[in-house]
Formats: sequence, structure tokens, C-alpha cells
Amino acid sequence: MMSKVEVAVHHTAKEHNTIIGDAYYIGYHKDFLICGLIDGLGSGEGAHQSAIIMTPILKAYAHESVEQLMLRCHRALYGKRGAAIAIAKIYITQRIIEYSSVGNIQFYLFTNQKLIYPIPQAGFLSGRGTLTAVVERMMYQRNARLFIHTDGIAVKSPKKLLVNYSTPKQIIEIIKESIDFSDDATGVAISLP
Repeated sequence: MMSKVEVAVHHTAKEHNTIIGDAYYIGYHKDFLICGLIDGLGSGEGAHQSAIIMTPILKAYAHESVEQLMLRCHRALYGKRGAAIAIAKIYITQRIIEYSSVGNIQFYLFTNQKLIYPIPQAGFLSGRGTLTAVVERMMYQRNARLFIHTDGIAVKSPKKLLVNYSTPKQIIEIIKESIDFSDDATGVAISLP
């Protein structure tokens, strides 16, 4: 079933930077696909040090709940600059997405001729204080498309983007045309069976 999932990614650093303060992770498992984006606050080395926290956590603990994964990332960011983060766990056979985000990472799901746009929790993860991760559970239909991106990418019309361009590769190619390189930019487009 995972072979029918299509994924395309855009991942670039801010103009004149060699270090990127965003990171992403996509993991394929027997029963689900997990996708995470993290945007370290600011840019450069400090942002990068915050961003690289997520990938080993999602690799090692992918079978935990989205809420637990958010809490692990939050705790791991203690003493770092902080980050915005989004985690989506996609159960392909059940056609269910569990999603949580804190900060300015955007998520768009186009399914059944409707655009679903969960509002992220305000703030950022820093390891300080307590985190109550809000997890949204969404059903989707066949041929759904989703796009998750950091704030280095501006999407003027997400519905038009996801309606007019049916493959993740097409979505990413269109997105690349609008990036101004004033910030790190990461976007993940996914087409679901």
C-alpha cells in the first residue's frame, strides 16, 4: 500500500546561508507513514541545532502517539533556541491522519473536494514549561493530497495549488517558483491512495 503514496520535498537554506534551520523527516512503516517538519527559531547554526532534534526522535519512537512524539521533541529542545514543529501520522489503510503542530508550520489537506486547514497552536517548543499537544484526527478519501510547509514558503491559494496540480512533484515545482530565499524553506507534498 505504501508504494502508492507519492512524496516530493523542497528543502533550501536562506539566501547566503550554508546551514539550514529547518528539518524534515518522512518514515514509512508497515501500518503508517510519519511526516515531521521542524523550523528552528531564527536562522543559521542556532536554528539548525534546534531543527536537528526531531529526526532521531521520530526514527526511534515512530510507533508512539503523535502527542508523545510532540512531548519528546519539546523536552529535547530544552537549552536550545526553540522551534516550531508539526507531526503527521498517516494511517493509509484506515485513511486517517493524526496531526499536531505548534508554531508557524502550515498544513493543507485536500480531500473530497474540500480543503482542511488545521489551525496550529500558537508559540514554539523550547523544553520550558508544560506542553499540551492538541492532536487533530482527520479522515480522508482516495486521491487526497496534502502539503505541509515552514514559513519560508508562502502559499497564496492552497486550494488552487492542490486542485490544479495532482502530483507532489508538480506541487513542489510550482512552489519553487515563489520562494524568495529570505528564510529557510521546507515543504512536503504527499499524494495518498
